[in-house]
Amino acid sequence: DALAKEIYSQIVSVLVDKMNKRTHPSHFGGRSDQVGASIAADEKDTGCISLLDLFGFETFDKNSFEQLCINYANEHLQNRYILDNFQSVKDDYEFEGIEIDIDCSTTNNSEVLNLVEGRMGLISIINEECVRPSGNSSSFVYKAKMIHKENSHLVSEKLHRPWEFGVKHFAGLVTYDATDFIERNTDQLPLDLLECVTKCTNSIISTQFDTLLTERQTLMQSTRRKQGAMSMTICSKFRKRLAGLIEHIAATKTRYVRCIKPNENKNPRVTDHMVTMRQLDSAGIVT
Repeated sequence: DALAKEIYSQIVSVLVDKMNKRTHPSHFGGRSDQVGASIAADEKDTGCISLLDLFGFETFDKNSFEQLCINYANEHLQNRYILDNFQSVKDDYEFEGIEIDIDCSTTNNSEVLNLVEGRMGLISIINEECVRPSGNSSSFVYKAKMIHKENSHLVSEKLHRPWEFGVKHFAGLVTYDATDFIERNTDQLPLDLLECVTKCTNSIISTQFDTLLTERQTLMQSTRRKQGAMSMTICSKFRKRLAGLIEHIAATKTRYVRCIKPNENKNPRVTDHMVTMRQLDSAGIVT
């Protein structure tokens, strides 16, 4: 499974990279299009319009490692939304000396983000368990509950099994089953398998995996082996990529389109006001 997922991931990366290069202004070399408008090759003279399909908040009967990653990403995007639409407006008004009654604390989810990605957050604890010889999911949950026992966003209930914990996300409470967290977080290919794939006759796959193998070997040869091992976990990679996405969004002029489901049954011309209000509330649009 790990090999299949890695091949899929690498192929998608190649496709996205090629599409970005083909649509980049420099690819056109300053030629004119059919209506005679000049297509500038200089990136400074061009703009960029990007579309991001926001992660959907997920909560199921059983919420595993994937749901934690998705909801973590959703928390970051929600935080960016709050900054763009509420906090920045409030700061501008206060700078101009205009009184405005906006309480951003009711929609601020920075405490949840700190719980997940902070210095001793869930990601750090998961990574620590991954490098311990006897690391396991129950130990991860126990440590998380002990370290964050005063944090109202980490929920510990008497009926929870040793591998269960809850997180109060901006959209609601989610109970996670950490049974396979450690295995999923270390879902990486052995070096000998990577070396085998680099000999693939498909040039795209062999090139991508050769780069992947080089990166892995560099990390393994690091003097700080423990830190190197942690940086190879799924959580660490996901956090790094998410940080890059948020940094990119912060550097743009962003417009948001919020999609609200009128009802839970997908029926046409039917609006359930409780359903719509719950979505507006969880998105921080109304409080």
